[in-house]
Amino acid sequence: MSKGKKSDLIGKIIVIVLIAVFVAVGVFTMIGKNATSGTGGGMPGMSRGGGQGGNQPAAVTVSVKTLVPETIQKTVLLNGDVASKTQTSIYPDTSGKVSRLLKKVGDSVRRGEVIGYVDPSRPGSAYAVSPVTATVSGTVIQLPFNVGDTVNTSNALAVIGSLEDLELKVRVSEKYSAYLKTGLPAYVSLVSAPDTLLLAKVTSVSPVVNTSNRTQDVVLTLDQKYAGIRPGMFAQVRLVVQEAQDTFVVPLDALRSYNDETAVFVVTADNIALRRIVQTGLANDNDIQITAGLMAGDQVIVAGSVTEGLPVRIAGR
Repeated sequence: MSKGKKSDLIGKIIVIVLIAVFVAVGVFTMIGKNATSGTGGGMPGMSRGGGQGGNQPAAVTVSVKTLVPETIQKTVLLNGDVASKTQTSIYPDTSGKVSRLLKKVGDSVRRGEVIGYVDPSRPGSAYAVSPVTATVSGTVIQLPFNVGDTVNTSNALAVIGSLEDLELKVRVSEKYSAYLKTGLPAYVSLVSAPDTLLLAKVTSVSPVVNTSNRTQDVVLTLDQKYAGIRPGMFAQVRLVVQEAQDTFVVPLDALRSYNDETAVFVVTADNIALRRIVQTGLANDNDIQITAGLMAGDQVIVAGSVTEGLPVRIAGR
C-alpha cells in the first residue's frame, strides 16, 4: 500500500472513532438525565419504588361524629326571680309612721303574732300605736319599710311566705307564645351557685300578653328541692321551647353550602370524603337536626377541611 493511501485509511479510522465516542457520550448523558428525573429507566408513570400514581394526594386528618338517634332542643335564655308559692302581704289597719318593727327578714312568724307597730298620731293628739299582726304563719321574706317611714293601708308592711314551697317567675317574649305550654322543661342556674344546674317545668302560663313590654308571665316549679335556693334570688333560666326526639343531630360547623343546597361530608368505608346533600330542621346555638340525607352509622366530618374524593384519616384511629 502506498504511503498516501495508508494516511487516508488512518484518517478515516480516527473519524469513525471520534464519531463513536461522541455517540457514546450522548447516550450516557441521556441515561444520567433519566436517572436524575426518577424514571430509573422504567416505564413512564412508575415511581422509583415501582408503585403507580406518584401524584396521589396525602390523606387529611379529620374528626367525625358517628350518627345515632338523639334529642335536640331549642332554648331561650331568660332572667327570673325565685318566689314563694304561698306568700301573703300584711297591711296595717291605719295610716301613720312605722314606730317599731319586731321581726326581720328570715324570721319565722305565727298567725296572730305582732310584726310591728304604726303610730297614727297627729301633732297635739294623744300618743297611740296600732299593731300590725300576721294573718298567716310562715317566714318573713320582705320588709319593705323601715322605722320612721310613713305608710298607709295600701302599703304592705311585710310579706310572709314559705321557704320550702318555691317557684320561679319569668317573662317570655310574645314571639315564643305559640310554643308556651305547661310541662315544658327548663334548666335553672343561680348566681349563688353557677355550677349547679337545676331542672324545672312550666306549671303556669299567663293567657294574656303584657302590652307594655310584649311578654307573657310564666311560672316554673323545680323538679326537686334545693337547700341553697331562697325567695328573692336571681336565676337564669333556659326554657325549652322546641324539641325533636329520635333524630340525627350534627354540629352547625359540619354544614356546607353547594349551589344553594346544604351538604355535609361523610367518610366512606375506604376513607374517602364524600359529599351528601341533606335537609335540616330544628337548630340551636350549637347543633342542627338532619331530617333527610343521612342514616344511622354515617361518620360525618365535623372538623377538617376536605373536598369531594379526598383521602382522609380519622383522628385517634
